[in-house]
Order: sequence, then C-alpha cells, then structure tokens
Amino acid sequence: MDTLPNDWSDVQPDTIYQSTAGLLVSFADEQIKLGSRYNQNGKHLKAIEKGEDNL
Repeated sequence: MDTLPNDWSDVQPDTIYQSTAGLLVSFADEQIKLGSRYNQNGKHLKAIEKGEDNL
C-alpha cells in the first residue's frame, strides 16, 4: 500500500493509498483530473491526510 501523495499529479487511478491517519482511499481517473484542475494547491489531499472528512 502506498502513502497518500501531496500532489494530484502523483496520484494514480485505482491505487489504494493510506493516510497517516490510517484512512484508505482510492481515486478514479476522472476524480484525479478534477482534483488537478480545481484543487491545484492540494487542499483536499491534505485534509484526507489529516483525517478530515468535512470538506
């Protein structure tokens, strides 16, 4: 299992990542494209890494 990247360009589709908070997450290709386009500063990835789910 891979650790969750800090940047959308490093996220691979259908790969299971584990955050430091222990959450298991996976992203589809379309989610990665949208994240790269609308969340360029990685705010959502950082929130997932911290274990926050109220975005």
